[in-house]
Amino acid sequence: MSPMRRPFAALLLILAGAVVPARLWARHHDDAASLTAHIQREKNPVKKAKLEIRLSKLELEQAVSSYDHRQLDPGKQQLAAFLSRVQKAWGLLKSSGRNAASKPDGFMQLEIALREDARSLNDLRERVAYFNRAPIDQAIQQLNQLHSDVLIALFPGAAPPPAHAKNSRMEASRATNGSAKP
Repeated sequence: MSPMRRPFAALLLILAGAVVPARLWARHHDDAASLTAHIQREKNPVKKAKLEIRLSKLELEQAVSSYDHRQLDPGKQQLAAFLSRVQKAWGLLKSSGRNAASKPDGFMQLEIALREDARSLNDLRERVAYFNRAPIDQAIQQLNQLHSDVLIALFPGAAPPPAHAKNSRMEASRATNGSAKP
């Protein structure tokens, strides 16, 4: 390309980018109503499970927002809805008859989502007052158990993952303080 055409080509690319609607460049943001409708229409269990995972993310975001705004009852309900969605996704994947080790599509998405969700719940747990943590601790425990089940399905020959502690710093502190006492 000649030196005179390079600026012209760059200008064309910039103009083409300006003409394309921003919606095509931006990532699609999910909303609960459209995802629920899509889940009801979907026949493929793996695709349905992936949609359930996306909807569970929305439920978790709402629960975190509720807890951050000190709305404990809605937060508990949204946590329950989140757990229900994640367990439904796992149930769909298990009932699909697919071998997770040889065809991990859907299973891997669930495993990654569970890992990310556990991080979000642990972060939330640190921000919530001690007396209001019970539902979050229960959700973390159920999520960790589900994550272990998914890992066992994905890697059937491997040793089962270790049981997760609620909060490793808290557990370490208890172990240190407990050993010092007679």
